[in-house]
Amino acid sequence: MTFNLTQEPWIPVITYDWQRQDVSLVELFETWENLREIQADNPPTTLALHRFLLAILHRAYQGPRNADHWEEIQEDNGEKAIEYLQEKRDHFDLLHPEHPFMQDISINADASGEVYLASVLHGNNTSTVFCHEHQWSNSSLSPQQAARLVLRLHMFDVGGRKTGASDSAALIPTMDAANILIRGQYLRETLLLNLMEYDTSRECPGPLTGEDLPTWEQPLAKPKERIPSGYINYLTYQWRRVRIFQEGDRTVRLAVHPGDRFPKTISATQWECGIAYRNTKKGLMPIRLNLQKSLWRDSTAFLQSAEDASNCPRIVEWRGELKSEELVSGMVHLQILGLTVDNAKPLGWTNAQFSAPIQYLTDRGLWQTLSRAIATAEDHQQVFKSFRGSPYAALAETLKNGDAQALAKSLDGESRYWAMLDRKFQTLLKELPINGSAELTKWTDIVQKSAREAFTDSIQSIRNYEARAVALRTLEWKLADLRMDPEEKAEKKAKAAKKKEKVSK
Repeated sequence: MTFNLTQEPWIPVITYDWQRQDVSLVELFETWENLREIQADNPPTTLALHRFLLAILHRAYQGPRNADHWEEIQEDNGEKAIEYLQEKRDHFDLLHPEHPFMQDISINADASGEVYLASVLHGNNTSTVFCHEHQWSNSSLSPQQAARLVLRLHMFDVGGRKTGASDSAALIPTMDAANILIRGQYLRETLLLNLMEYDTSRECPGPLTGEDLPTWEQPLAKPKERIPSGYINYLTYQWRRVRIFQEGDRTVRLAVHPGDRFPKTISATQWECGIAYRNTKKGLMPIRLNLQKSLWRDSTAFLQSAEDASNCPRIVEWRGELKSEELVSGMVHLQILGLTVDNAKPLGWTNAQFSAPIQYLTDRGLWQTLSRAIATAEDHQQVFKSFRGSPYAALAETLKNGDAQALAKSLDGESRYWAMLDRKFQTLLKELPINGSAELTKWTDIVQKSAREAFTDSIQSIRNYEARAVALRTLEWKLADLRMDPEEKAEKKAKAAKKKEKVSK
């Protein structure tokens, strides 16, 4: 039995006329100008498919080495990718008897405690996030579903112990991180925009430790600590050992074992191009996903790097370079995908988008103004805390409610506040490059108004009017303090210190 991914339809796409269909690898590159996007079973699988296709493009073109080569790849329109797939077609057989695609043939189907029903995607680490997507298929998967699952497990899978394994599975860098895709109008444009500068002679975008080959072109070895041989090898790194087991034309069982892992002294940041990082005391850490936090609050980390704070995804920096060569348009459309976990338990996935003028990538001053605008919004979050002197603390004190923190949590003005700003932020992104400082002043007014309205709405249920009045007066004092610029605050603080010193004498 065979299921060759180069010929069999298995990649779910949305066509030009908004129809959903599955296409083969060869068909994808033949028709990618007329395909809108890849839309898989879930966001992690969608991202896994993109990274897989990017590895194929990098391998086929051995580039782009620079902006000129990127333009040549654009003009070639996928022809070399199709040639590569046809030449290596034997490596893409999901059910090959000797080297099935991205699987470990040595995993025994009869091994007790190591093989699971196909509908259980994470063994003992199952979560409700993953419990239902294959129930309709009677606990089995079609070859198309199995192929997508194999790819997803290599790029998105929880860490921790796997049943039947003596070692814990390594943490995959894409997990619990905000993974960036730059979106184009059609699939061809999306893939090309995410095709990172790749030149092995300069070890770009990451160091080389050998011939940079995708996993399917290399002999399978036992799991071990291993440094990627290059960027392509990193994109196809086998973080897990996977094998599917068939009954007829259905996958009825699958195995997921620990795979390769990085040495402790080696960081994925050397090769990773689709994740934003933040400088911390522990070194570079990825921008994490938070299901309760709007991603626009981290948008500056996605658009440009701060020397002392963050490193934006390198693919975004490359996008800025292409713009400087006048090879791309003036807007950058970002899609953020990922899977949030808690101690090896999947909590939920993220699929969010936002668009911004490309000036944020190239204009440092504009980016800094956006940073100040977001900092203003974050500062006003103080209004909804329960520390002494805050509006909620004043409310609790007047109500003779000793637990100001519980009161603040139950009234939850903060959620209202961020929901109001969610609707305003896209307008700020578009208007800031046009109006500059005037837009920043306007944004401060919006933030203050949103904080006032959110807090006022949150205390409407309080029937003690004296307590509400005290809380609202405290709110206005806090808003006035937040509105002051740093010079005014310093002057006010100096006056207060001087007054205190005079009284003490």
